[in-house]
Amino acid sequence: MLPDAVHEKAATDFNCLANRQQMQRNIMTHLYQEYDPNRRFADTTDGVAVPMLFVSPTQYIQSPGAIHRLGLFLADLVGPEARVGVLITPGRRRAVFAAVADSVGEANLTMTDATFAGESTRSEVERVTAVFREQSVNIVIGIGGGKCLDTARMAANRLGARAVTIPTTASTDAPTAAVSVLYREDGVFDRVEYSRTNPLLVVADETILAAAPPRYLVAGMGDAFSTYYEARCCMQNPAARTGRGGRPTMGALAIARQCREQLLAHGVAALQELSAGCPGVAFSQIVEANILLSGLGFESGGLAAAHAVAQGLTACADLHRKFLHGELVAVGVMAQLMLEDRMDEAAAAREFFRAVGLPTHLGELDFDPGTQAGELDEIITGSLRVPFIQAEPMPVSAELLRAALLRAGTL
Repeated sequence: MLPDAVHEKAATDFNCLANRQQMQRNIMTHLYQEYDPNRRFADTTDGVAVPMLFVSPTQYIQSPGAIHRLGLFLADLVGPEARVGVLITPGRRRAVFAAVADSVGEANLTMTDATFAGESTRSEVERVTAVFREQSVNIVIGIGGGKCLDTARMAANRLGARAVTIPTTASTDAPTAAVSVLYREDGVFDRVEYSRTNPLLVVADETILAAAPPRYLVAGMGDAFSTYYEARCCMQNPAARTGRGGRPTMGALAIARQCREQLLAHGVAALQELSAGCPGVAFSQIVEANILLSGLGFESGGLAAAHAVAQGLTACADLHRKFLHGELVAVGVMAQLMLEDRMDEAAAAREFFRAVGLPTHLGELDFDPGTQAGELDEIITGSLRVPFIQAEPMPVSAELLRAALLRAGTL
């Protein structure tokens, strides 16, 4: 074949590939709102058993300075036609945006950006989607905390794009997940939204994560500590389903168990390393536990009362405003263990929480159940509305949940 013909064929093949990819993105953009994984995995109408399901990101990369190689990591996974949209929080824009832009530019990828407004609401998701749609973005990178990453992931849903997550705190397990949380404009939990696939790439830069206030690492430990107890609850309850409608796998439970072991073994030491200004092995292991192990464990192992209570607690505006997600989850863990009457485990959890500085009951959230009885009713009502609570081995009534929340304060 003559050189000109080779070039023409290559151009034709490339255009065909680009057209097929654009068609796929158009289909995804049209269908994203209709996607409910439970239709696929929890449906037993044809007599087929609910399958076990394990999901994960395509790649997880963790190291100090990893963000400086972001462009190279992306280039390994995407084609030359990729158009990158970066959603970044204001604080991180000042600290890391130049490094991101340089790295993506060195990989010869086209990039545009937007600044996250602070809450993962419907209006914010639509705003970000509109910005990136104008630039035909097909890779959406979220750089920030959990809500920024969730917003980036939901914008990717609407664009038929792939998501990349770069957490700037190790405070939640959101980076690895295919599920995002929407909040109302007043900050109260609204609903969850599912992506068809987990992130294409998760980059945990230990240098960036170590620069965050230690409180965020502690909150991440609260979120991660719940993973084993919730996955075990789902595994032991044959009627329980993961958020995507499948049954938990033993692999997910093993990961969740290892997550708890890492926290117990290295949590206090990680905080000591940060205090000394020398993040080392313990810090690295807690980062992995908070983000990767907890993320895989919760999504493929399932959630239960701990996270239902944490979401219910956002019904109180003061709690939503003053406390981080993982701090609320820690109180949810204690409530779940009270519900299940696992007193020895509750005592051990309380000891760990106090060692790293996590709350163990409502009083340590500056919430007085006696004088704030009306708000407690709203918290209980909100918790019972969250589907995760149905994974518990018994029907959870308002009376049972109220007793569990109050009992945690008597240990």
